[in-house]
Amino acid sequence: MEPGSVFLVLCALIVAGVAGGWLAVHINLPAILGELAAGALLALALSGGIPFWQEHEDMLEVLGQVGLCALLFSVGLEIRMRDIASVGPASAGVAFIGVIMPFILGYGVSLLFGLTPLVAIFVGASLTATSVGITAEVLSELEIIGSKSSKIILNAAVLDDVIGLFILTLVSSIAFGEEISVSSITMLFGVVAAFFLVVLIAVRPVISRLMSFIEKTYGDNGTAMTSFAYLMFISFGAAAIGLDVIVGAFIAGLSLSESRVRHHISASFRPFISVLASLFFVLIGTRMDLTLLNPLVADNRPVLVLSMGLLVAAVAGKLMSGLAVVRDRENRLVIGAGMIPRGEVGLICGNIGLMCGALPGDVFSSLLLVIMFTSFIGPVFLRFIVPRRLSFYPRIPIDSEGEEE
Repeated sequence: MEPGSVFLVLCALIVAGVAGGWLAVHINLPAILGELAAGALLALALSGGIPFWQEHEDMLEVLGQVGLCALLFSVGLEIRMRDIASVGPASAGVAFIGVIMPFILGYGVSLLFGLTPLVAIFVGASLTATSVGITAEVLSELEIIGSKSSKIILNAAVLDDVIGLFILTLVSSIAFGEEISVSSITMLFGVVAAFFLVVLIAVRPVISRLMSFIEKTYGDNGTAMTSFAYLMFISFGAAAIGLDVIVGAFIAGLSLSESRVRHHISASFRPFISVLASLFFVLIGTRMDLTLLNPLVADNRPVLVLSMGLLVAAVAGKLMSGLAVVRDRENRLVIGAGMIPRGEVGLICGNIGLMCGALPGDVFSSLLLVIMFTSFIGPVFLRFIVPRRLSFYPRIPIDSEGEEE
């Protein structure tokens, strides 16, 4: 592998992200939409040849995942444990409806289009999870990451991924003909619960004191390096028990959210996030096959029709999740819109179905289109809904209340 070619590929992808983000911002849209679009256009331009990033795709994927983890870590830093307690019931309700309704609607639409029950299960499961990374980035751009609605959305999105893990486990077992037992599901649930409790109760006070000690004896550089190592370790722990690494990253940030040095940590991560998280979104965009949108190609028409039906199910199911917020009618639509973007769990679930032969190629293409469109629709909804009610959303408080000494 030529080091020079890696740097050139990184330069090209980041420049594309900058151009797309700049254009999106100047037409009053979230920068992330421009980054996704830039990746999709790059893939379209090179659809007849070999993409220039293909040789380094694995390495780029790792860099992008690291950037996404850093973004979720930074988001976790802005949410206090007492905030979790205050919005916990609402988040659980939003997550539950946001999983159940897309699954039921996706399953029903699949059956209406004549798909088999097994294929319908895969389709429904692929529509359940929310993309925490996309939603978190949009909320950050809108500067409402500290609002009650944002906390509900992010907590619910993380719960979505955890529930998605269980659904993915069940669907994978069905696809590969494995036996599903209550004991195996209970054990998985116990392991996940134990991981959360250990990090948030046992590890949290220890890592907070360690970060304070490092900051006093080593300075900002030591704080940045230690927090990054901690982020990587907790993300590894999440992956080791079957969760997505971004769930671990969010929990790692949450465990440091009341640390005395959390503002120093957050500041040290910002340049890193700006580059690598943007790289991740450009790479996501490169997976979008825009040639499937051409209705003049006969083979595309069934895919497009099925995609439209599934898109309605996907958007409606997540918008309905806002109904779980009983006492806050003003923010129901915002919460539902924030849950719309689909994430990696959907891609993983669909890919498993494709690999085991349970999911036909045209249905998988429809799922990719739905994931692509929801990645655009969610941020657009938020961008146009939130400014109308910005007075309802307090900015992130810059204070030291509740921080550990």
